[in-house]
Amino acid sequence: MKIDPSIPGNITEYAAQANIQAKSNKDFNQVLNNALKTKDEEKLMQACRELESVFLSKVMETMRASIPRSEFITRSFAEETFESMLYDEYAREISKNGSIGIAEMMYKQLSQK
Repeated sequence: MKIDPSIPGNITEYAAQANIQAKSNKDFNQVLNNALKTKDEEKLMQACRELESVFLSKVMETMRASIPRSEFITRSFAEETFESMLYDEYAREISKNGSIGIAEMMYKQLSQK
């Protein structure tokens, strides 16, 4: 997907984030399907953690959007991109920690089938 620089910033940012999200979803689906086919427990747990991190990333994105921003200091596209990537990494680390428990619940349900 090519991003046209003449399009206003919000649309360009949305397109870039949508592109990243589509790749992440494709990767998760591929890992999950492979894990279910081969019955590999470690891959299944990894897929569950990835889904949990995607969920947490969306939660954090929504939380960031609810914070009122001042126009005193303008925010650049690079800053928005970096912040998005930073919160994605936070979500991965929280998921690895296992403190939320969503991945474990999904793993238990999927491993029974």
